[in-house]
Amino acid sequence: MSSPIAQASSVTGERAAIVAFDEPIVSAEWMEEAAQAIAGRAAPCRLQDRLDDGDQGWWIIGDGEVVGALCGRLVHVPSDAGSQALIWTWLAIDARWRAFGYGGAAVPLLEQAAHQAGAELALAPLPPDNGVALYFWLRLGYTPLRSVAVDPDDRPKGVAPDALWMQRPLDPLRSPDPCHAEE
Repeated sequence: MSSPIAQASSVTGERAAIVAFDEPIVSAEWMEEAAQAIAGRAAPCRLQDRLDDGDQGWWIIGDGEVVGALCGRLVHVPSDAGSQALIWTWLAIDARWRAFGYGGAAVPLLEQAAHQAGAELALAPLPPDNGVALYFWLRLGYTPLRSVAVDPDDRPKGVAPDALWMQRPLDPLRSPDPCHAEE
C-alpha cells in the first residue's frame, strides 16, 4: 500500500506553493471541467475519487489564490532508480489560470516532498489520447516508459490498461526546471 508523501502541510517555491487539503472532501467550480480534461476521452477523473483511493491532495497556490490542485501517492516499485516512487494521479489548473506556469511550478514542489520521503522516481500515467498532458510532462523532463512495474494494490484505480506511463528520476542535484538546467 502507499505511504505518506510529506509530513509538512505545505511546500513553497518561487512561483507557487502547494498546501495539503485540510478536509477529506474538496470542491471548486472548475473541478468537473478539469476531471474531463485530465481523462481525455475516458470517463472523468474526479479529484474526490483520487482521495477516496488513498491519494494525498494539495491545493496549488499562485499569486495568493487557489489556482489548481494535485494528488499523488508513494508506492513501492522494483526499479534501477530506487524502490519507492511518486505516482502522479491528479494535476489540474483552473482554466482561468492555465498558461501562467503554475502547474509546472507545482510539480517540483511535490517531487521535492516525495524525494524527502524516500522516493527516487516519479511516474505519471497518461491517457493515450491526451497530447496536452504528454507535452506537459515531456517539457518537465519526464520520458516515456515501455512498461511499469507497480504492485496491483498500489496501481491507481481508473488508470487505463493502455495508459502511457512517463518517468523522471528524482535527483536532488538536478534542476527542478529542466528548461533552465545548467549544462
